[in-house]
Amino acid sequence: MGVFQFQVRLQGTTGLPKDVYENVLFYDVNLPDTVQGTCDSLKAKYIAANFLGGVNAVEVRAYELTGGQPVAASGPSAKSAVAVTWPHEVAICLSYATVDDVSQSTKRRRGRIYMGPLGGSMPPSDQLRPTATYRNTILDFGTGLASVGTAGNTTWKLFSRADQVAVKIESMWVDDSWDTQRRRGLSPTTRTTRDVQ
Repeated sequence: MGVFQFQVRLQGTTGLPKDVYENVLFYDVNLPDTVQGTCDSLKAKYIAANFLGGVNAVEVRAYELTGGQPVAASGPSAKSAVAVTWPHEVAICLSYATVDDVSQSTKRRRGRIYMGPLGGSMPPSDQLRPTATYRNTILDFGTGLASVGTAGNTTWKLFSRADQVAVKIESMWVDDSWDTQRRRGLSPTTRTTRDVQ
């Protein structure tokens, strides 16, 4: 079958198209696994992620690397409501590389997924840094992403558009700092003004 791009779409609680948060993953899918089955499995992992807040539904679409219309899709399916404990812009980054020793990786062989909005099992917003517990929560989720499909038939890959190659991901990590995804911020709904005398 080959390598496909999987677009994970997380619908924010507003229900507006502009409040859809996306993660893009690549998998080399081979029989007896299917592209449809990979979509379904990815969706199930995101629905079960109890650290995601402010997400009403999850949908996964699969595309050929050349683009075009989706070749398979799963959802959108409802996700149990989880309260947001951080501003929508705050994310925690799951980074990955195609080598075991991260210090030996190059920019073209590293990638990242910005997980968020955050809620549920994530700490309250006065936590200055992600603790080891929460970093391991994200790493556990990454392990789940790596185990999608049947062992040996479906493999999580990094796709380099510059080199046009897909390479197996060998390591992943989470730093003890939060990231910011400004495009995920909510639009203002009101304004408080005051005259200056």
